[in-house]
Amino acid sequence: MMLPDNKILAAVDIGSNSIHIVIARVVKGSVQIINSHRERTQLALGLGEELLLTNAAMQRGWECLQRMAKLLSDAQPDQVRAVATYALRAAHNRDVFLEQAEALLGYSIEVIAGREEARLIFQAIAHTEKIERESLVFDIGGGSTELAAGVGFDPQFRASCAMGCVNYREQFFSKGFTREDFAQANRAALQSLEAYLPQLGRREWHSVYATSGSAKALAQAAMQDEGTDASVSLQQLLSLREKIIAHNGVSWLGELGISDSRTLLVPGGLAIMIACMQCLTIDRIYYRDVALREGVLYEMLEQMRHPNIRVRTRKSMQSRYSTDTAHAERVTDTVRAILQRVPAAWLGSKDDVHEILYEAAHLHEVGLQISAGGLQKHSAYILASSDLPGYNEDQQLLLASLVGAHRKKIRLDDLPKLRIIEPPALLRLIIVLRLAIIFNITRWPIDLAYVELSVKPDGLHIVVDEKLIATQQLLEADLQRESDLLAAVNFNLIIR
Repeated sequence: MMLPDNKILAAVDIGSNSIHIVIARVVKGSVQIINSHRERTQLALGLGEELLLTNAAMQRGWECLQRMAKLLSDAQPDQVRAVATYALRAAHNRDVFLEQAEALLGYSIEVIAGREEARLIFQAIAHTEKIERESLVFDIGGGSTELAAGVGFDPQFRASCAMGCVNYREQFFSKGFTREDFAQANRAALQSLEAYLPQLGRREWHSVYATSGSAKALAQAAMQDEGTDASVSLQQLLSLREKIIAHNGVSWLGELGISDSRTLLVPGGLAIMIACMQCLTIDRIYYRDVALREGVLYEMLEQMRHPNIRVRTRKSMQSRYSTDTAHAERVTDTVRAILQRVPAAWLGSKDDVHEILYEAAHLHEVGLQISAGGLQKHSAYILASSDLPGYNEDQQLLLASLVGAHRKKIRLDDLPKLRIIEPPALLRLIIVLRLAIIFNITRWPIDLAYVELSVKPDGLHIVVDEKLIATQQLLEADLQRESDLLAAVNFNLIIR
């Protein structure tokens, strides 16, 4: 697909330490950065064990986004994607921040999962480096470290560890920079990485790349006058650690051109990088000046070429779990037919949410590979726990919630509170999926021309023609049972 030159795209990266914005234009099927801006906001500072954003941190973030909004004043919604990472993934009060943040920025903000963040960072590297042999990419952020490994553009391994230069500063380097401080930080980082040794240990990497501000500062401090290839060895990092311990301070790093705001974060990032290299037997890493925001831009570009990455994700899941794709397609078609017959206002949800409903119809039986008993629970667990490219955290949770409630009793207390859909609309989408599955329960095509659906003040009415009942003898009984189940959640399904 040919892409229009000069189309403007923008990515906003709301990180734990800084907020970045990059603006690019499409040039011959690639992106050309034309403007970028970064502000240090340290959202993760003070997050603490209670995982609450401080008022001061939120205020810093809001003021920054208000300023950045001016750079996006002429952009259309499809030209801008704003993503948030660890601090907002972890914070229990994130909705308080996000509501005001979206109002100030003028665009919706997605909280993306750590593994999705890792995938996007890998994409940023893959678009700037030719990854033809197995390579590793890691990014030390303010609150988390993302790792991704693979060949080409799609990493086969993605992970996120809750260790970053801001939270490590608070945990280990708030009072000093002693040898024991570094030892404690090193042990904590190694323990975080232990779980990934079966997948990443004893591998011979063709190349190892590190991205973003922490890696840049560490490479700058460690190399000094020793090299120009933007690479740094484990021995150089160990020497840097010894120098910080000898000074019991980091102020001298300013002499190397590292900003005052970054110097205090260097020890935490250093401890994490050393642990990564020791744990995964890495002797040398290469710093590259790309990060999540560039990965988001390339993802937007890819979606312009291939509009729906979720379709690729779905097909991959269907293949992996050997689902009955013909049946899934019939259920999805029935969902579409039902949506066409009910008023849009009754659903009260956005088109993007409907797309997730369609994917739920396609994927509701992935749990059969575990057991038919408790199918809905097994399917929901798989979808909630898997890497699903194309989904942010709320979207993935919505997908899992729809599937998890597709049969048996609906437990309203188990349904999540989501920013992308109101509770009444969520319940109605669940009901649409349940009805579509009931209409296809025999796994044979069904003619919905014999079914009337209408929304009335007293509930959802369904009239089934006798000709259909004659061929689907259990349909009437199944619908009546569904009516009884929905009555328990105060929803009137009236069968006539």
